[in-house]
Amino acid sequence: MRVEACCQGLLEHLLPDLDPQRQGLCLDVGVGTFAFYCQLFARLGYATVAVEPTPTDKLRAICQQDSIQLIEQCLSDRVGTQTLHLGQFAHVANSNFSSLAADWFGASTQTRQVPTLDVATLLQRINATQITAFKLDIEGWEPVVIQQFADLAEPRLPQVVMFEYGGGSSRQKGEKGWSPKFLAGTVDCLKTLQQRGYGDSIMIDYAPGTAPKLFDLQQLRLDQDLPFYPNGVYGNLICFYQHRVSAARVNQLCAPYQGGLTNWIVSKVVS
Repeated sequence: MRVEACCQGLLEHLLPDLDPQRQGLCLDVGVGTFAFYCQLFARLGYATVAVEPTPTDKLRAICQQDSIQLIEQCLSDRVGTQTLHLGQFAHVANSNFSSLAADWFGASTQTRQVPTLDVATLLQRINATQITAFKLDIEGWEPVVIQQFADLAEPRLPQVVMFEYGGGSSRQKGEKGWSPKFLAGTVDCLKTLQQRGYGDSIMIDYAPGTAPKLFDLQQLRLDQDLPFYPNGVYGNLICFYQHRVSAARVNQLCAPYQGGLTNWIVSKVVS
């Protein structure tokens, strides 16, 4: 499954259902060097904010061209300065793997100090009264951010939250992004969203032969049932707040990004 292309295809068609009048903001936190969700949000007509501590020249150009507000900081749980561990993959520097977590599998021993802000400060700075989409890809630091959703007033909860999970290994091996610590962090993200009332959710995984999975987060017992495939590699979880999603439509939207139509798993979740 082509994860980012599929998720962008989904959001392109589903965001207008959530907010047809474009009243809310869309946030792209952890933009990276490709799959520019902020550009998609802006071209769909939403006021958009990109949060990226080390923006590329291409991202700067996109933000200028599409009137995207760029905040050159890391989103964390504190306002101040923290150590960013610069990313590497296959022993080659790669900023897409940079993380505030020193033990993230893609983090190197090279570091730099970066300014940080927490969720409340970010929303105050951008004057966010309504949030349509909140995309989060910050290399193992997602639970540090999503746990702050527990303190958001209900009107400021994003209508859809998308965040990355796994990476570097498979769920069966239980290493790197699937190590006990980082898997527990992913589960904590789901628990926070579950407690805040998020329901219909879509999982898109990179592993060959896996289908997009639609499930109701409110029906999961997260101490027993997890939505991940045994051979899951990495992917995105897209969780909707008080919005029902049509399995048939999502299946149709995902079909171009996989080898063919695959049967949906709608209610029974494989642990």
